[in-house]
Amino acid sequence: MIRAFNKHYRKAIDLVESCSTSEKMELGEKVIEWFRDLPEEYVISLAMFFNEVIDDLGDDSLEKINLRIKQKKKEKEKEKEEEEEEEEEDDLEDDEFEEEDYGDEDKEDY
Repeated sequence: MIRAFNKHYRKAIDLVESCSTSEKMELGEKVIEWFRDLPEEYVISLAMFFNEVIDDLGDDSLEKINLRIKQKKKEKEKEKEEEEEEEEEDDLEDDEFEEEDYGDEDKEDY
């Protein structure tokens, strides 16, 4: 799989080097639009694949994508929602149990 990537990588370099600046921009826009149309699981699997390629190339100048960041954010959001729900439940329970204590004098006024 890495060999196939390297083959296409070389072709891409040749294509980009032969393009004018405006053609490069147009090519880049087409690729980005294509990525937008792909299903999410394809894009994520491609990102995971590129992480492996970066490892195999051993190129320190390339930064791998960290997919765990979003998962942590989701976990934090879930925790925050759960805490808010617990606080709401506690508030409701407190409201149910809080009754004003009217003294005998106050009861006579009613």
